[in-house]
Amino acid sequence: MRQQKYVVRANKGKPRIWIEGKRLTAAGFKAGDRFELMNTNASDSLLIRRRPEGGRRVSGNDSRPIIDLSGASCAPFATGDAVTITYSSTTILVKADV
Repeated sequence: MRQQKYVVRANKGKPRIWIEGKRLTAAGFKAGDRFELMNTNASDSLLIRRRPEGGRRVSGNDSRPIIDLSGASCAPFATGDAVTITYSSTTILVKADV
């Protein structure tokens, strides 16, 4: 399990979470994989789970996979929020730093 400290950025005035590269690969995500976003029971986290039937797709290429979340997809987070991203096999948890 790997962790990354991150601050939610802005893109065109909306919150944006951009995850890319080796961390994604180590968590089992590669370009073309499908995933789903899930709100957890906690109001301070977001779960990204790799699933063949997921409604979203990892972009990028083999050496640099990318997950780009923006706007409402970043909920419950807003621009400037400090979060910790935890990478596990097939899941990524984005959780507010408190």
